[in-house]
Amino acid sequence: MASSFHFFSLIFFSLLFLSPSQAKGKNSFHPHALLLPVQKDPSTLLYTTQLNQRTPQVSENLTLDLGGQFLWVDCEKGYSFTSYRRARCSKNRRELFPENTVISAATSGELGSDVVLIQSTDGTNPGRVVSVPHFLFVCGPTFLLKGLPSGVKGMAGLGRTKISLPSQFSSHFSFNKTFAICLTASGTGVIFFGPGPYDFLQNTDASTNLIYTPLLLNPTSTAAAYSKPEPSSDYFIGVTSIKINLTTVPNIDASLLAINREGNGGTKISTVTPYTVLQTSIYNAVTKFFKNQLSGIPTVRAVAPFGLCFNSTNIGSTRVGAAVPEIDLVLQNETVYWRIFGANSMAQVSDEVLCLAFVDGGVNPRTSIVIGGYQLEEICCRFYSSTTYRPAQCLSSQCSVAGAVICGKCFSGPARPGCSNNTCELFAENTVTDAYNIGDLGSDVVSKISTVTPYTVLQTSIYNAVTGFFRNQLSGVPTVAAVAPFRLCFNSTNLGSTRLGPGVPAIDLVMQNETVYWTIVGANSMVQVGDEVLCLGFVDGGSNPRTSIVIGGYQIEDNLLQFDLVHQGWVHLISTV
Repeated sequence: MASSFHFFSLIFFSLLFLSPSQAKGKNSFHPHALLLPVQKDPSTLLYTTQLNQRTPQVSENLTLDLGGQFLWVDCEKGYSFTSYRRARCSKNRRELFPENTVISAATSGELGSDVVLIQSTDGTNPGRVVSVPHFLFVCGPTFLLKGLPSGVKGMAGLGRTKISLPSQFSSHFSFNKTFAICLTASGTGVIFFGPGPYDFLQNTDASTNLIYTPLLLNPTSTAAAYSKPEPSSDYFIGVTSIKINLTTVPNIDASLLAINREGNGGTKISTVTPYTVLQTSIYNAVTKFFKNQLSGIPTVRAVAPFGLCFNSTNIGSTRVGAAVPEIDLVLQNETVYWRIFGANSMAQVSDEVLCLAFVDGGVNPRTSIVIGGYQLEEICCRFYSSTTYRPAQCLSSQCSVAGAVICGKCFSGPARPGCSNNTCELFAENTVTDAYNIGDLGSDVVSKISTVTPYTVLQTSIYNAVTGFFRNQLSGVPTVAAVAPFRLCFNSTNLGSTRLGPGVPAIDLVMQNETVYWTIVGANSMVQVGDEVLCLGFVDGGSNPRTSIVIGGYQIEDNLLQFDLVHQGWVHLISTV
């Protein structure tokens, strides 16, 4: 998969807000992750964050836009700060289109850069403030602030572009383009940039208990203005059906749930839409079925923007909100679904009135289902994008090897990442249930074995995770100055010796399951670079390498590798140490 989306329910969680401290020095410190605080504006029901920008430093209040293309701020009243730089682009290529996605208004703006300061974290505790000296953003006019919360100066875009906040932070600090948004109705929520953990006051790591579903790429821009054809920066997911009280809602046109050739239809997630919006026929089917499930509860006059309201004195209360039937957005199969409990499905509009918090979006909306902010509250959503996935093209050697005979059927279902009418396809089958469907043939790089790479090379986020954990396991052994190309070295006089090399923790590369693994003992994991210096023999390969893990020659030494190219291409490993 080119990218994926995960969510973890945190009903009634309390969130630790980490306030920023003064930035110290330059970015010699390498942060594990970053965070921004998020608050809900009660008048507009939108979400705001604060980003420290400029020299001298100014704290900018910004509206959070999950699908926004980039950061834009109001510069019309002047932007004369010593650290601001206009972007140096070729003629007629410096303008972008800042958009107020709340009112669907856009205009031209100038691309520039300035210093940005942001709080770091290890996922549990606050860290120092770090800076990005040349953070790209767009200057927009004052009129684009119409409809946004009072006091905000622009919008912070987290969308699927190269200059969104997640893209720029991941590029500058060399971690995966992963981020998580955790919204709350009251108090302070948070955005995490970078890998987990995402720890909360109950000592719950949200990153360890996630439901996974692929992100879909809408091939057509959903922006109000753009200069050339480009994919949408919004985050789409593949809702295939809707269930209420575990029963599928009938009379929903499945074609509306797919993204068509023009980029219409499908389901996206939005922080600038207060409540989930459904295309009219879907809305009617859902509200009718929901009302039938609560046939014993009297309805009352609807309160805008809702169309179905109940007398709340007849509805009980549970740990997860109002005692109403759960609504399931069924995703890639029947076992994967986004369950919406009463806390997120019902809005209390008065003391005795509860309304179903879904809105009729009209007969022909651009997107059939827009999951709004209210349905995102008290859950944590993580978004991850891969840079290495590649679709297999028709008539390519990959198609021939795989035996693919179908071509150009991408739009028979929801649009998939990188898929086009030149993509070859196979049938994916669940052999347990005998169910099958068409799927795109693609490739992604994970690990390879190399005799021309001296030491094992790891993608930066993997390298940081491995070295951090390894160092913690040897917390009693003093580290010394690193010796290139290594970055983690120890005083070897404090390490014992075994017949398998230095007395350090074994490193296991787990294969197809937990019982199959490649154990790297001290003889292959540690390199003696001086009389008293041993270094972990792994190298940082950068944030976007072609291959995430390259097992190098040093880790192969004194091991016998047998490559069986007949029986499905197995490699057999026998240690000779």
